[in-house]
Amino acid sequence: MIANFYIIPESLSFDNLSNADFLSSFSGFVSDYRLFLDNRSDNNIFIKNDVYNVVLPNGKSLAEFAFSRDETNGEERSLKQFLSSVFLKLPTCEISLDTLKENIKNNSIESCVGIISMGQIDGVADENQIIYDSKSWLDFRRYHLGLYHGDSNYFIAECVKYYPDLFFHENNSTSINQILKEFSHKIVFHLNALHDVLPRFPVEQNCNHSDLLKKFSIEANLDETATLEGSGKDKLEFSFKNELGEDEGVVCEPHIKLCKNNTNDGIYYYNRIYFSFGKPSIQGSKVLIAHIGKHL
Repeated sequence: MIANFYIIPESLSFDNLSNADFLSSFSGFVSDYRLFLDNRSDNNIFIKNDVYNVVLPNGKSLAEFAFSRDETNGEERSLKQFLSSVFLKLPTCEISLDTLKENIKNNSIESCVGIISMGQIDGVADENQIIYDSKSWLDFRRYHLGLYHGDSNYFIAECVKYYPDLFFHENNSTSINQILKEFSHKIVFHLNALHDVLPRFPVEQNCNHSDLLKKFSIEANLDETATLEGSGKDKLEFSFKNELGEDEGVVCEPHIKLCKNNTNDGIYYYNRIYFSFGKPSIQGSKVLIAHIGKHL
């Protein structure tokens, strides 16, 4: 999916946004920009011409701030450098907020439209904005992946891009096929938890994995508590390539329960995401996603 993002005057014009808040939000965009570059074939950013005239919370227009020689701290200097060398050189366009709202209605698996903003723009759903710094580019792409999931090969290939700290076993493209259509949003929600929340609970030597999974489940607000399998561990050993290029068996006993489908139809489902907390010898200790699909 190609994502076309727009920065318009409304992206920067907020009466209640302090200068510190603006700098913090814009720093979030700068941090995300490297992800745009890493995935530039799938993402475009356009700036409406008159955005340069927007008056920022510091009383200067965007253009004035970018090229002023005032004494600034390190953070402001970095932002000015980014503005003058990158931001102000992005492709420009003439498009209104109303037109963007209409274009968003036509989002599909082929392409989608989003707005990059430093705050909430009225009349635009949160999921169609990247609101710094409460939202990020990854949130936007993951949401739309759940909505426009494609086939299993496409879905897993996109997951590799948008969950950089997870490593997906090659068999996921097959195992996920039976459940993807009915569970796409739930899969994305639980992968978000594994990527964004699980790292808050480091696995230490001799720690109780069951207790860790309970705390993680509460923090991530999972549909049901993640657990260990408890039996039949042989079938939960998966082969991954280690740093030497050799096959290494990993028991992926921890699992998340995909017990509700996208519509929460009241049926209890026995689908799972089996994973490992990671090993230093495999993919730099990334969380290993061994199996997304039916209960094993």
